Amino acid sequence: MDLAFAELALAALGGASGSLSEAVVTDLWHRLRSRFSSDEQAVAVLDTRNSDDQASVVLLGDALRREAAADPEFRREIEEWLSLLAQPTGTTINTVRDSHGLNAPGATFNGGVRMSFGESEQPR
Repeated sequence: MDLAFAELALAALGGASGSLSEAVVTDLWHRLRSRFSSDEQAVAVLDTRNSDDQASVVLLGDALRREAAADPEFRREIEEWLSLLAQPTGTTINTVRDSHGLNAPGATFNGGVRMSFGESEQPR
């Protein structure tokens, strides 16, 4: 779970741009800022919002771990935030109807995919 705390700390510091919407990251930041209002170090780290500073990520992750160990309700809240990080975003789903050619049910294409259903792509 230590990695999960670090991942959540990274997200709170703005390092989860591909995983969470900006609104969710802002909500997380405000929630943690409120939760750690009496912890000067955690507040200072949150206020810098520097996800590139490994020491800041570790410090905030450690603070999250301590709080979660001390408060089961907060631990459940952290698990909810972590479930948001685990959800895929930016997924594109293309549905082809009345296809005359490629039929690949359940197929997954990754990377650059080029298909041609007409003229050859070979140079003339």
